[in-house]
Amino acid sequence: MPVEKNTTDLLKLILNLLIIGLLIIITYRVVEAFLFGFFWAVMVVIATWPLMIKIQQKLFNKRWLSLLVMALILALVCIIPFILIISSVAQNSHHLIEWAKTLSHQKLPTLDWLESVPAFGPELHQKWLTLIQTDGSDLVSNIQPYIGIMISWLLEQATNIGIFIFHAGVMIIFSLLLYLKGESITKYVYLLANRLSKQYGATTVTLAGQSIRAVALGVVVTAITLALIGGLSFVFTGMPLSGVLTLILFICCVAQIGPVVVMLGCICWQFWMGNTVSGIILIVVAIILTTLDSVMRAYLIKKGADLPFLLILFGVIGGLLGFGIMGLFIGPVVLALTYKIIQTWVDEQS
Repeated sequence: MPVEKNTTDLLKLILNLLIIGLLIIITYRVVEAFLFGFFWAVMVVIATWPLMIKIQQKLFNKRWLSLLVMALILALVCIIPFILIISSVAQNSHHLIEWAKTLSHQKLPTLDWLESVPAFGPELHQKWLTLIQTDGSDLVSNIQPYIGIMISWLLEQATNIGIFIFHAGVMIIFSLLLYLKGESITKYVYLLANRLSKQYGATTVTLAGQSIRAVALGVVVTAITLALIGGLSFVFTGMPLSGVLTLILFICCVAQIGPVVVMLGCICWQFWMGNTVSGIILIVVAIILTTLDSVMRAYLIKKGADLPFLLILFGVIGGLLGFGIMGLFIGPVVLALTYKIIQTWVDEQS
């Protein structure tokens, strides 16, 4: 009889585990499409909660009024970039059409300035002269196999834009819900954390909030700074569509793509048009922006969370490589929590 009872209990345990596992899998599949938007909303709400409270105080302590203002702000932040790009392209479309019509009549520049570059400059200049003497036919034949890949990439990016708009809408909805019930949700999270660990629960939640806010503010402030410097350089060097380029630069910095792609395109355009001085200026600005992008972000994050510089830097880079854009927040937060828990445990033993 004891053997039969133990066998029954074991089967019951296995069935319970299977049912729980099945429920977890089904639940995950149901909410999978909304997870990115939800985590994005959590980051936004944690970073902007003090702003929402200040707005609420200004609006007679009416939460619903502050929710309307925050919804408008979030919608503008997500929608304005696309509106500016579309309107700017529409306003300047005739310039692009005229340029495309005259493209076949334009001659490739000789890039004589390459002769002054030490070491590899003269050899590179000679290869360039050989290339343009053949009307670029060799270059066209070399890049032709990659045209299909480029078109596929463009289609993929168009799809990603649609997915981004969907996640942005989900983010706004979840953000409003979190703003509305922020205090009760925070209380529930602290109760859950204490339930899991009475010793480290509350500290872990507080540290996670500080880390998320520091990362979010560090990324945004860094992106704004880089976009301002880059935008001024575009205006100074006479780049066309400087406003659109500045906006794209800001988006790339927020998305952690970095300023290199935008700056490299502008540099190539300046040299293509024969503006050597402007191209050199943009090269210097690109080096400055690339340096600031790495150093300034990590410094601001460290200042907000008071964590080791290398810990934050490895968290940002490793999280981005491992989890994509959301890894930008997941990496530093996880490393920060692990670091603080180990540090607390070591201090208790001493």
